[in-house]
Amino acid sequence: MPRFSRLLTLVAFMAALAICAGCGDKGAGSPRDKFLPLFGDGSHDTTPVIARVGDIEITDMDLDLYLDELPNAQRDKYKGPDGRRLALKRMVDQAVMALGAIDEELYRDQDVARALISLRRNTLDSAMRNYGLLRGQQPDEEAVRKFFQDNRDKYRELGLVRARDVVTLTKEDADEAYRRLQAGGRGNDFAHVVKDLCVNQDVKDKDGEIGWFNKGGFVPFIRNAKVFSSKAYDLKDGLNPPFKVSDRWHVVEILQRQPERPMTFAEAHDKALQEMLPGYQDAIIKDYLLSARSKYDVQMLGEYAPGKGMTADEIFARAMALKDPQQRIDLFTLIHTDYPRSDRADDALFMAAQVAIEQWEDVRIAGRYLKMLIGEYPDSELIDDATYLRDNLYNPEVIRRLKGGGPVQSQ
Repeated sequence: MPRFSRLLTLVAFMAALAICAGCGDKGAGSPRDKFLPLFGDGSHDTTPVIARVGDIEITDMDLDLYLDELPNAQRDKYKGPDGRRLALKRMVDQAVMALGAIDEELYRDQDVARALISLRRNTLDSAMRNYGLLRGQQPDEEAVRKFFQDNRDKYRELGLVRARDVVTLTKEDADEAYRRLQAGGRGNDFAHVVKDLCVNQDVKDKDGEIGWFNKGGFVPFIRNAKVFSSKAYDLKDGLNPPFKVSDRWHVVEILQRQPERPMTFAEAHDKALQEMLPGYQDAIIKDYLLSARSKYDVQMLGEYAPGKGMTADEIFARAMALKDPQQRIDLFTLIHTDYPRSDRADDALFMAAQVAIEQWEDVRIAGRYLKMLIGEYPDSELIDDATYLRDNLYNPEVIRRLKGGGPVQSQ
């Protein structure tokens, strides 16, 4: 992914192009001045100039940044001094093309202007999400611990067994291996039996040791390892009779066993963090969108003005029938913005909070919807339930009852 500074340069460049697409001849100075720089990241660059295209200079740092923004598969083509020279040629070609497009005033073409405007909008949207809102944002340890505690049934250390195996092609050889291992004595220990009868060279080289594995897990050197480990894990400790997996027979001895157990917070920390991060980041974005609508005075006009089109009851019924949680919340919040004085507005906010909890386990967003309900509709019949739920968003029992379809408050 391009560096943020590179992204900002692109934004500035695209913004200039999009603005100039409709600017005509107004203003002083050459239109070309509004399009520069074509390369770099906007910082003070003191590295040597390695190419010129007219009055455009390409520096050594420009080349590094250009290579950095390429996808890995393309970047590999430009390794080594010859590769860097080839990449520089490509930069020169792009500069020539860009200058040609400016001189031809192609930025005035409607399709080109539309593409530039779309790039600008999407780039700024992505910049706000990934850098303006999410850069450096991480849940604190208390939040990670709470997520772990609320979902601790998910975090378990799988049970493991340590085993050794004799792999044969025929049942007769497997039966012979099992008989000899049961008999014991000189020449009938595992190492000798494996050496005489095992057909898997990797297993034979380890005197039959196949190490630790969990049920359904990977076992090195064993064919159809998932099926094998599923069967072998359930065997009793010690030597077991032969069993077949695909075209191989196995005589397995279970040497040690570690039972499944709950993971500690320290063991589960990184996994819990990664699993909570998408919801945490999504909540930051949703929270911002909710608050920014009032900051930027969003207005819907004409046929899309509040109160036009479908009724609040029709939108509410549509939302209740949908399965996708995002679509449901979008429609519930649409009722609040388009029909703020309807009898359904407070219901819609409460339902949006409930969907956020049930489907996303997102109490931050649920809390904002409940706060809006309580602040804007103090006479609502739902005010007691909304207040109780807002005050108990971090009470696992209340949330569990709500997700189970029970009443918000205990009867």
